[in-house]
Amino acid sequence: MDKWHSIADQKIREAMEEGAFRNLRGQGRPLKLERNPFEPPELHMAHAVLEAAGMSPAWMQERKDLDACVDRAIERLRLAARGPRWDAAAEDFRRTAAELNRRILTYNLSVPSGGFQRMQVDAEFEIRRLMKPASGP
Repeated sequence: MDKWHSIADQKIREAMEEGAFRNLRGQGRPLKLERNPFEPPELHMAHAVLEAAGMSPAWMQERKDLDACVDRAIERLRLAARGPRWDAAAEDFRRTAAELNRRILTYNLSVPSGGFQRMQVDAEFEIRRLMKPASGP
């Protein structure tokens, strides 16, 4: 990979020295990056209409909602780590994580590409991470 990078860098330097990048259209002005280059052309119009109306595709809203629900569930577990109801809170978190993971599976099937998918909640990892430390001697 480094060989290819050095060849590409060399070609770019040569082009710059030859003036290939001088007097380009829009030089000195900010780039217009409103359009997603990875957006499928057939969805561009639909996304433009949604954006103009101040809305977003349903899968984007679902992602925000999922993220908020996961954050709230982890926060409830974190708060319980300081109290006497840890075992009940951990079991409640396992149930909540299972429900969220079902939603995440459905969400992952609805997104336009794999790059937008969300990882599932690893309940046991979160429980171990937040487990109330045992009191010392």
